[in-house]
Amino acid sequence: MSIASGFAHDLFISYAHADDKPSGGRTAGFVSQFVTDLMAEVERKLGGALDIWWDHHDLAGNMPVSPEIVEAASQAAGIVVLVSPAYLRSAWCRRERSTFLQALRARARTGAVFIVSIENLAREKLPEEFQDLVGYPFWQQLDDDRTTRPLRVDFETERQTYYDRLCKLVQNVADHLDALAARAPEKRGAIDSVERVVDADAPRVVLAEVTDDLVHQREDVRSYLEQLGFVVLPKRRYSRDDLALHRTQLREDLEQARLFVQLLGPLAGDRSDEPRGMAWLRWSVADEVLSHESIIQWRDPQLAIDTIDDADAQALLRLPTVRSCGLAELKRAIAETLQRPKRTMVAPVPKCVFVNAEGADRAFADQISAWLADHGYIVLDPPNASDPAEWRESWENNLTHCQSLMLIYGQTKPGWITQQVLQSMKVNARRSEPIELWSVCVGPPPVEPDKLSRLGLRFEALRFLRCERGFDETELRRFTDLLEAPGDIA
Repeated sequence: MSIASGFAHDLFISYAHADDKPSGGRTAGFVSQFVTDLMAEVERKLGGALDIWWDHHDLAGNMPVSPEIVEAASQAAGIVVLVSPAYLRSAWCRRERSTFLQALRARARTGAVFIVSIENLAREKLPEEFQDLVGYPFWQQLDDDRTTRPLRVDFETERQTYYDRLCKLVQNVADHLDALAARAPEKRGAIDSVERVVDADAPRVVLAEVTDDLVHQREDVRSYLEQLGFVVLPKRRYSRDDLALHRTQLREDLEQARLFVQLLGPLAGDRSDEPRGMAWLRWSVADEVLSHESIIQWRDPQLAIDTIDDADAQALLRLPTVRSCGLAELKRAIAETLQRPKRTMVAPVPKCVFVNAEGADRAFADQISAWLADHGYIVLDPPNASDPAEWRESWENNLTHCQSLMLIYGQTKPGWITQQVLQSMKVNARRSEPIELWSVCVGPPPVEPDKLSRLGLRFEALRFLRCERGFDETELRRFTDLLEAPGDIA
């Protein structure tokens, strides 16, 4: 008798016969071992036996789909697909899969598809119906970084990984069966993706897709967070054929998430659509939507950044939002961040920046002012009065009300910068609260020797932005990070 009320079977197992042949001295093949363990864990979790339909005798690959298969597929609450190269090559598996999906669409009941990968397969190699589903990796990568094989429960070093992933699958199967029991039949849809039943108010986190070398670490983080009751996005893979749609899908998830987490390694990722790699694309979208305090990037502390040949991967790893720590420490940090009480959102008063420049540097200053304004800051331009008294009044007014002063040191003489700093200090002394951030943006053109050596000005609170070769968004983000940093910047 099935656990899911109204269904003849709880799960239908779809697999290739070749994947259940014993090897390496084992008496049971991978699929037989997997199904046995799956049934035992579900019984432990739910206190009842799982009704699984699987044909472990007649999967030769050249027979028609029997009426028994059609009946089992149409009466199963879900399907577990064990994906492998043998599965993808099997015409029988293709017919079996098609039969199950057609049965789901034809009946007014809910079905779930659980993808179990026993080899590392590129998304585009999967059947189209499964490419958007997030699966469960049950494979081990060997030390040549290209060969993979199914996890071995009889290997002590792999036993815990195998059972951790099995238990995660079991939890999601249990959640799905519980959800079926809670739904009224008339409200059931045609086919559902696998999603845990969680508190609607549970914090959400976007855990970015990773390069192949970090798949297991990402799965470890995802499993840990889901076990704590957090909602981990994405639930479906984003489009790779349409990059604009990919950005939109990521943005939609980010807008409902409290945190963006990205695991980074020495690889920049696929460059077929994004010149700097997909990892850069994902970070750039997150950077547009979330504040830096809501972005956590991670790298292995054993990774030597200077030895990485890929310049884009190296630059990404040097971002200020990247943490270098153990994976366990990262998981705890993510959980602690998500568990903090959500702050009441009060519209912040935008900070004010006085961008001061002489005539020759006004065009460059306008670029910076426009960028700051686009990012929510109030920007004060240099006075434009011909009357000296009026000019002086406007200049002092700007200095009195700004939170930050930025001087543009491009084509102007070093003496002008020194004079502005000294004169501004006098106004600052009369303010009720001092200027928070003093900065000099070293603008074009580049000069030899270094322009800063010509300045001859030492002031501990002064921060320098290096933009000699033109507008540099990275430097401006460093400036805004300093301006938004809590506490006394100086």
